[in-house]
Amino acid sequence: MSYPRFIGKIEDGYAFLEGDEFHHAVKVRRIKEGYRIEINDLNGNVYLTEVERIEKKRVIAKIIEKQKVEEERLKITLFQCMPNHLSKIDDIIEPISELGVYKLVPVISKNTAVKEKDILKKINKWKRIAINSIKQCKRLYPLKIEKPVRLKEIETEDKIKIVFYEREKEKTVKEIKEKADSVSVLIGAEGGLTEEEIDILKEKGFETYSLGKNILRMETAVIVGICQVKFIMND
Repeated sequence: MSYPRFIGKIEDGYAFLEGDEFHHAVKVRRIKEGYRIEINDLNGNVYLTEVERIEKKRVIAKIIEKQKVEEERLKITLFQCMPNHLSKIDDIIEPISELGVYKLVPVISKNTAVKEKDILKKINKWKRIAINSIKQCKRLYPLKIEKPVRLKEIETEDKIKIVFYEREKEKTVKEIKEKADSVSVLIGAEGGLTEEEIDILKEKGFETYSLGKNILRMETAVIVGICQVKFIMND
């Protein structure tokens, strides 16, 4: 049986929901005393609990048992070039979280029109979206979101490094034969990537791959690209 999951504090055999989690549990999910719920403590543990008491500002639940959970083997780092409207990133946080992306690194490329300070202002909001999304998809840890970097400053030790490039017409990820537990994926935004930027990425060990014949919107390219990488690496 699947139980609703929340993020809470664990202490002396009990779980506590406060603040936004209290509101979500009581006002949105209509949790009542006697209900069973799962609690993620964000430390790699998930507990099955039963609600004993709902107070004015917190839910108190008794721990029944610690759940068996598995962390996803494949860790994908998404280097995402920033679009002209940062609200587009708001919209992709939840789906990439559901797809199991491990880390998001905002990238400032030549065609990025927004300023670094504007990206930094959005990071806390993106982190909140990431935390909320793990309750639905039931992953252990939220998507990590790092500070923005310029494309030429990208650093990754992942063995497999992929850049999806609209001018690459032939090579697809199906040609990747080796497996890896960690993969870096870079996706451009509006205007794509310049040839100079592709050269910089190739010097860093990235290989260009195609997402197909059609030119995709950034939001679509992210989902398609991540799905393809997961399929190849988990096959």
